[in-house]
Amino acid sequence: MRRILVATDGSGGADRAMDYAARMAKTYGAELLITNVIGGYGLPGSVFRHFTRDQQVWLNELLASLSVEMLNKARDRAHALGVSTIILESRPGDVASTIVTIAQEKGADVIVVGKRGTGQVTGLLLGSISQKLVSLAPLPTIVVP
Repeated sequence: MRRILVATDGSGGADRAMDYAARMAKTYGAELLITNVIGGYGLPGSVFRHFTRDQQVWLNELLASLSVEMLNKARDRAHALGVSTIILESRPGDVASTIVTIAQEKGADVIVVGKRGTGQVTGLLLGSISQKLVSLAPLPTIVVP
């Protein structure tokens, strides 16, 4: 195993996935590709189009800044767990399909993501992104509870 892709959105589930992926990377001596997809923040495109051009630019810059912050936090977490080679990647787009695209372009051997959901019923279900990745990804995908 040469390269492990882990996706983060800054959530607790993403942190658990980061820890798992970092331990894998350290064990296998693999590179850790940490990615964040800008666009998965719940703002429908139909709403975004009603913003002025200046508001759209401001929001895009804010989301990009938040993405960098998440990636840096994840990188620091991976370094603390002993990972030596870390690559950061941030892109806009549909979350699941963009993660798959990045994994393919960068030659990832596996995708690691966190599972969403809390409580007795929702805790049994995969989140929509992790479920979509398991269905779409042409490579092994690990969903960390």
